[in-house]
Amino acid sequence: MSFLTNLFGSKYKDDQLASQAMKALAADPLISDVSTLLVTSKHGVITLGGIVPKAQEKDRIEGVVRTALTTTGLKHERLINELKLARP
Repeated sequence: MSFLTNLFGSKYKDDQLASQAMKALAADPLISDVSTLLVTSKHGVITLGGIVPKAQEKDRIEGVVRTALTTTGLKHERLINELKLARP
């Protein structure tokens, strides 16, 4: 961490970013099981992880998170989608 980050804190609210993302995912009825998902945020870089049953759900999860963060006005650097598809 840089001196300024230590002094003033991060310009991103990582805890709020991850929390808001998970809250939005839990509220979406088209997402099958949020307990298999992991959302982390470090310096405004949000990473989505876990296993999903279909490619459509992988895309939907990313869209739900992007929309939730935009709607709430939480700034973030970028979103990394590392969700994996379950094997048949």
